[in-house]
Amino acid sequence: MDRETRDLIIRAQAGDTGSFHEIVAKYDTRIMTLSLQIAQNKEDAEDIYQETFLKVYKNISKFRFESDIYTWMYRIAVNTAYNYKRKHSKITVAETKEDNGYDILDWVYDPHDSDDNREELLTAINQSLLDLSHQQRTVFILKHLQQLKIKDIANILDLSEGTIKKYLFRAMEKLRVSLKEYHYA
Repeated sequence: MDRETRDLIIRAQAGDTGSFHEIVAKYDTRIMTLSLQIAQNKEDAEDIYQETFLKVYKNISKFRFESDIYTWMYRIAVNTAYNYKRKHSKITVAETKEDNGYDILDWVYDPHDSDDNREELLTAINQSLLDLSHQQRTVFILKHLQQLKIKDIANILDLSEGTIKKYLFRAMEKLRVSLKEYHYA
């Protein structure tokens, strides 16, 4: 963690709301993207995003610098999203395009296909992701859509790296089977 971020956290822990707002500004896009990828609709994602940062604000004093701040916030966001899911039972995975241009369709989509084919493929991907277990889907989203390292995912989910690799392997195997008719998969 860089010195500037560390200083912001220390000031936020001391009650400086301006520093907290800078932390939010630094990570809000990543948290919102994750929320959208899990929730699929903007309203639920906004609720998850807001609840995540409320929890971060209430608990910033408990942050002990044992991990990166984004790892700690991602853990809060993932837990918030799945608690929200339990309450509302309608979360699916969304097509979201991150700032770096990465899209879930990038790994299976031929840009020369028609919009109808794109919609069909997106529907198939979303359905395939929904068929994964909760753990497999979460690991897949964090690894391939959020582009986090396995070590960071393990910290976020409080699981071993071996367990993360197992969930990721099983998710990829299931996706390969369910998307086999798409020759790009």
